[in-house]
Amino acid sequence: MDPHQYCQDKVAASGSSFYYSILFLPKPRRQAITALYAFCREVDDIADECADPNTARVKLAWWRNEVINLFEGKPQHPVSHALAPAIKDYQLDEALFHEIIDGMEMDLDQSRYADFKELNLYCYRVASVVGQLSAVIFGYTERQTLKYAHDLGLAFQLTNIIRDIGEDARHPARTRNRKCPQITGIPDRPRQSSV
Repeated sequence: MDPHQYCQDKVAASGSSFYYSILFLPKPRRQAITALYAFCREVDDIADECADPNTARVKLAWWRNEVINLFEGKPQHPVSHALAPAIKDYQLDEALFHEIIDGMEMDLDQSRYADFKELNLYCYRVASVVGQLSAVIFGYTERQTLKYAHDLGLAFQLTNIIRDIGEDARHPARTRNRKCPQITGIPDRPRQSSV
């Protein structure tokens, strides 16, 4: 299968409106952002869907090695093949791909954060980094754009966490790979009103 088609299918299957939002980008940018999104789906699906944390760690380690292969010009996975031109054309930073994987590993290892500083690191890794890579692909020209991408990623991830709090409360079994990190000291469930 064509690597770009693989990525397009992965993005379309996610059910996200993202697929439609990028249709009017110039083809090279559209293919690059689609490949980035597909990479994020691949590693996020591991953190979300692997029932065994050890299996998930092995799969994420494979992706970490695949990122190294990609930047050495030896990609194996269709997503990596699709990302290869973007790596070259937009000079994407290898370390940021590792940050995304680090964030997925945080999903496996941690569901509570001692303070906002720790939660912020998680949000940076799983969302802000993606925004910063996207800004590079979109061709940002103002230095401040990367700060906006960082802040927007944080806002989006915190919004996702808040949305997921109710879902997690309604479905406690779902919380093994809690996409709803908590700060220590905040109760798992809202206190019942005595009124």
